[in-house]
Amino acid sequence: MKSPTLRGLRCRPGFLALLFLLAWVPAHAGPNVLLTLGDLNDFDYLSDLLTHVLEQEGYQVTVEQTRDMPNNRLEWMLEQGDITVMMLGQTPSRDRRFLPVEVGMTDNLIAQRILFIPQGRQHQYDGIDSLDDIRERQLTAGMGMTWLDYRIWKHNDLPVTGLGGDWKRLFRMVAAGNRGVDYLPRGANEIAQEWSRFPDLTVEESLALVYRKDHILYVSPEYQELYRTLNHALHEAEAEGLIRKMVRKHYSEVYQPPVNLDARRVIYLELPEGTKAL
Repeated sequence: MKSPTLRGLRCRPGFLALLFLLAWVPAHAGPNVLLTLGDLNDFDYLSDLLTHVLEQEGYQVTVEQTRDMPNNRLEWMLEQGDITVMMLGQTPSRDRRFLPVEVGMTDNLIAQRILFIPQGRQHQYDGIDSLDDIRERQLTAGMGMTWLDYRIWKHNDLPVTGLGGDWKRLFRMVAAGNRGVDYLPRGANEIAQEWSRFPDLTVEESLALVYRKDHILYVSPEYQELYRTLNHALHEAEAEGLIRKMVRKHYSEVYQPPVNLDARRVIYLELPEGTKAL
């Protein structure tokens, strides 16, 4: 188990150097915590929110970001303690491997799924008003096989292809238009940050496929003390409206073109049996 205030002690050669460094911390300062975040799209939001709540608890916070790499590698690093926290969809497997803070982290923006589609294919989605319309048009979603979305699409009897390994290949597969994958659903907050990076894709104009299951924060099992602190602090942040305030601050672009979240036609998805709404 690693203490978040003494994270550097896991590298034995740096032990004396770390003690020397800590000796220069002013006596009135609170305990130090170094957060290594595994979230690339959401780094600014998580850094801001977690710094705020931990400073309220008396910590001195430093935040660093890991480099881009496949999600399964990031989760392995989270399990090992090389990453401190990640914001992820909740699954039974992740609940066993990591420490879950069961607080909705995006004010449900992540569960309002907007579709990446190939350029020139908007006509395939015009006039869709229900899940039956999607089934009848045989439009197939592509997503990571470990995503909660995969279970949700299956539960709602929607055509879906699950991809193992690096799910980011789906951007190219959808753009190609001939790989058996018609669209890639992304959270409203995700697609608002991603659309400009993928000129071969376009944001579907009118639909939002919505379920009631927000992402949560997972803490590495190597940081039990930090987990207890964040579990308390984030429940308070949710109750006091801080999370919603931070979401509005960092994700205001979801209400602007091309996402236009408030102007979309909502189609609701049922959660699989045993999946707790959040």
